Amino acid sequence: MTLLTPIVRVFRSELLKCRRWSMFAGAGIMLVPSAFFAYLTFHQITSGATGSEVAPLAQAFPTSLGLITMVGQARSFIIVVSLIMVTVNLAAEWSQGTWRNLLVREPRRLPLLVGKMLALLLFVLCSMTLTLVASSVLVLVTAGAQGVQTAAWTSSAGLSAWLAFFGNEVLCLVGVCLLGMLIAVLTRSTGIAVGVSLAYVLVPEGIIAMVWNEGSRWFPIRTFNFLPGSVFPTDVGPIPPQGYAAALLVAALWMTVFVVGSFVAFRRQDINA
Repeated sequence: MTLLTPIVRVFRSELLKCRRWSMFAGAGIMLVPSAFFAYLTFHQITSGATGSEVAPLAQAFPTSLGLITMVGQARSFIIVVSLIMVTVNLAAEWSQGTWRNLLVREPRRLPLLVGKMLALLLFVLCSMTLTLVASSVLVLVTAGAQGVQTAAWTSSAGLSAWLAFFGNEVLCLVGVCLLGMLIAVLTRSTGIAVGVSLAYVLVPEGIIAMVWNEGSRWFPIRTFNFLPGSVFPTDVGPIPPQGYAAALLVAALWMTVFVVGSFVAFRRQDINA
């Protein structure tokens, strides 16, 4: 109880900070382009567009997986925005000297980091939920206006697929946010943290995949992305090549590494600014 009390206090105070306009701007940046990606995919399919990228989407369109296939086109974008939101908010605490002031009142460091991270996770997951729901509603409303049949999407199989996608997307973003926490703790600079986060997501794992595809499937971002991708048709993917159970286990191991690494580094840092 003595450990939970400061965590709850920090969590509640951080929720107040989540009401800043910058946080809502981040949620809006996640929502608007993601909804546009879903609408654009719907428009491409219904307009009869052709091509190797559109063909598998068109095949899944009339099935129970049609809705999540369109909504899921923004997965990579949601990952990037979530990672930036976490790294910016955590790294800013060093740049602004917030940690030093907080440690005057609460010398135990881990409750501070845990409480802040739980608040950020809640905000990111709420933003993601709003994004997926809004994108789904937009596609359903557009389909209804154009007379497109959506019975398969709203059937029990379609709803089960949507919930499975949502649950795995939650796991994916939890892993991504924990990676952002580790990057912020190690860099302690907003600019460097954002640069490292974007560089890691956009460059190293992609390069490794080109030269060592077998090994790259075990790296964190790819593993996290395999989880929601496992719900999609094989030709839409990304289906976890190592199997869902193995991908889930590896994702949990990466999350553990990120948490332990962040806690160890945060406890041993000299916070003087």
